[in-house]
Amino acid sequence: MHIRNEHARLISRPVSDVFEALEAIGTEGDPIWPAPSIPFERTPGPLRVGETEERHGIIRATLHELERNRRFVWRADQPFVEGTHGFELTETDTGCRVVHVLDAKLAWWFVPVWILKVRGVHDRILERLLDRLE
Repeated sequence: MHIRNEHARLISRPVSDVFEALEAIGTEGDPIWPAPSIPFERTPGPLRVGETEERHGIIRATLHELERNRRFVWRADQPFVEGTHGFELTETDTGCRVVHVLDAKLAWWFVPVWILKVRGVHDRILERLLDRLE
């Protein structure tokens, strides 16, 4: 099953400030991750494509794309999920628009887990994270 899950928000802060906060997710100074019971952890240091790894819950991914102050995308290649998730920022007159997209193919046996358990938690975390960016 293919899924595409998108969350977007207009934020009244400069793109560079928002990118900096998003870039810090999973670090010691993380100002916005809203789910301490499901920690987001990543390789220490600056983001590096192909090197920086992250994990949250059962997901493990590697940084796939990085364009400073514009976007970063993680890629997961696991038996139950193959795809990407990441943030894209677009400058607006009053700040920026932040979009998070999860685009993935789920293994048939993981579909009920996604529908019944993971999707709701995922959506709540993303909405709270966007709240913290405001």
